[in-house]
Amino acid sequence: MASEDEEFTTLFQDFYPSLCRFLECLLGGRAALAQDLAQESFLQLHGTAWTKLPPGEARFWLYRVARNFAINEFRKGQTRYRLFEQVVQVMRPRSRNPEEEYEAQERQRMVLDMLQSLPEGQRTALLLREQEQLSYREIGHVLNISESKVKIDIFRARTTLRELWTRRTQAYSARGH
Repeated sequence: MASEDEEFTTLFQDFYPSLCRFLECLLGGRAALAQDLAQESFLQLHGTAWTKLPPGEARFWLYRVARNFAINEFRKGQTRYRLFEQVVQVMRPRSRNPEEEYEAQERQRMVLDMLQSLPEGQRTALLLREQEQLSYREIGHVLNISESKVKIDIFRARTTLRELWTRRTQAYSARGH
């Protein structure tokens, strides 16, 4: 029994931080709620016959359950989608100049708004690919969709974000910023 506890502890230590990041991004930066849902996901895993899962399956199982918990939160109207950390870092350069800092914050707000306009499936697939570095096959496994569907969703998400970014930056520039 001690070895199962040790295995679960190792599993928790390996995946809890990335599961929290994933959920925090899905939940619009609500870290406390993300942590609660990540813990709930692990409790669900512990309550199942997790040791009977095929090797490596626990990771996918956790992401699937965590995503479902996040979707339930959205359905309750308590949360909004937000941008994943990697894109925010690209759009938010550190600057000491107040004007540049304001522009960076404005870009960040624009990106967050754009991500909210993506369908949930596209946003989740893109987040799993960019933030969690999962392969298309792994994303398909987490989302229970085909690898082809994953590729299409990510392509469409990137295309939509590119188009929205171009339109919004042009409109922003036209306002004299």
